[in-house]
Amino acid sequence: MKLSISNIAWTAEEDEKMYALMHRYGYSGLEIAPTHFFAEPYRDLESVKKWRQESFAKEGFVISSMQSIWYGRTEALFANAVQRKALFAYTQKAIDFAEAIQCTNLVFGSPKNRVIPNPDNKQLWQQGVQFFREIGDYAYTKQAVIAMEANPPIYNTNYINTTKEAIALIEEVASEGFQLNLDLGTMIEAKESVDVLEGCEKRIHHVHLSEPFLRPIVIDSSRRQFHREIAAFLREKEYQGYVSVEMGKTQEGIDRISLLEEILAYGREIFG
Repeated sequence: MKLSISNIAWTAEEDEKMYALMHRYGYSGLEIAPTHFFAEPYRDLESVKKWRQESFAKEGFVISSMQSIWYGRTEALFANAVQRKALFAYTQKAIDFAEAIQCTNLVFGSPKNRVIPNPDNKQLWQQGVQFFREIGDYAYTKQAVIAMEANPPIYNTNYINTTKEAIALIEEVASEGFQLNLDLGTMIEAKESVDVLEGCEKRIHHVHLSEPFLRPIVIDSSRRQFHREIAAFLREKEYQGYVSVEMGKTQEGIDRISLLEEILAYGREIFG
């Protein structure tokens, strides 16, 4: 296992402080929201390639993953063919961006964009299957994977709420470029145990060490036990990917950097 952290947890002005902590605690991966660096990230890929070479050559980080790939998009996956086509084209641009920065994992969350009007409508369901099969196949041609993240109902979606449902969708889609983003916050909210992963370990392409609502990582005895069980499972199955800390920015008045340092140390203790 390798360690990573997502930059949605801090501001651009705090980058240098966080990079120093990442080096200190052995985090080789940086997960990014593209808009952290670019207002329009997918517009000029040549500039993006140059940025990747200049910004990360000295730091030595791998861009372990991308998230928030539909940030700012209002189209809905299950609305109509026009909106679905627009989202497909935009996702292709995100994949091309990932190729430019040498990133092999794109997390698919976007809970509100994926609300399905009638979950029992087989035609609608198959539209989703076809969408993810085609975009997964495209990602695979770019040496990348779309990693499906289950989002519980607290994020205002009714499509793929549990890890079990995500795995079932991945099996149905059957694309090498469409795999699982294992989100521990989702597992906690859905009260899922490590048993749900048995036999599906090869589908895990990325892991988020997270909490519901992207709150700061809880490190009490109960949560520590759950994290240790996940870590033991991943080690037993010889998982070679990244475990990435994912949390939102803390409120003003909290020493964000000190809190993140504590969480980095915890992540290394459990998953390092």
